[in-house]
Amino acid sequence: MKKLEYKDYWFNYISKEDPQKIKGLIKEEYITSQNIKIHLDIYDKEGLSDKTIIFVHGTSVYSRFYAEFCYNLFQKGYRVVAPDMIGHGLSEGKRGHFTMDILAKTIYDVNSYVREKFGEKVIVMGSSLGGITTLYSVAYDPRFKAAICHNAAVFNEEAYKKIIKVEGPLKELIEEIPEMVKKSPKTSLSVYTYLDFYKLAKTDDILKRIDYLIKDKMLSDKYTITSIYTQMSAPLAKPIEKIETPIMFINGDEDYLFSVEFMTELYDRLTCKNKSLIILKGVSHLIFQENLELVLERIITWLEQILD
Repeated sequence: MKKLEYKDYWFNYISKEDPQKIKGLIKEEYITSQNIKIHLDIYDKEGLSDKTIIFVHGTSVYSRFYAEFCYNLFQKGYRVVAPDMIGHGLSEGKRGHFTMDILAKTIYDVNSYVREKFGEKVIVMGSSLGGITTLYSVAYDPRFKAAICHNAAVFNEEAYKKIIKVEGPLKELIEEIPEMVKKSPKTSLSVYTYLDFYKLAKTDDILKRIDYLIKDKMLSDKYTITSIYTQMSAPLAKPIEKIETPIMFINGDEDYLFSVEFMTELYDRLTCKNKSLIILKGVSHLIFQENLELVLERIITWLEQILD
């Protein structure tokens, strides 16, 4: 099997920063989680603070789709460890094949690695499916100091009916998924059957980057029936009301997938201390690309209060 490796195609996702400078900074490591090698991008330098953010990417993409944002977090004094989740990017595993339990356990193992190597002041943050994975991770692992969820959901509460407007081929299959997962768990479907990438952004600059994204050979653009079913049925490790880790929910009010009403309902159920709900006006889904400076300011302000 030919070993996957990054070329410089991800440079297309960088807007303002020098991609060569980012590339020169990133250190790459592999850890093992559940007998699978997981690729990590580490943004670090000698003498950096003891604060580390684990950043979790969203559907189909891989960590370097968010390289510019991770670099900006680093410039604010945070070490960033950005894993490619199982079946994505440079990590091992069948492309697009996972369960939420597997993802939460992966982040648990990344957290263990970070705590041993860099210290215990660890925050987990994610976008889209990565934001949901962040919520599932703090329900599973209470060691995190804080969590930032760009988007969130509890999948065994039929969240998919509120998030995704099911249409096209998947609309005909959706009721059959519970039976299909028993018979053909690794059969793959295109994510384009339920997700229109071009509705995730507003500006011409980011829409141009989506042109590049859908041609990216590193994109995991097919998800297995198992992966789709887990997004219809997986429970949290503990009820959302019992999560004690401080959590920020952040969302655009023009997000194509996650409505303000949906996020507010979920936020109101949180009982953790220092929780925060940030709704960004006139903002769509790809906030870490399209609204980097605004998002960075809101996140850093909250983290400084939590970690003080």
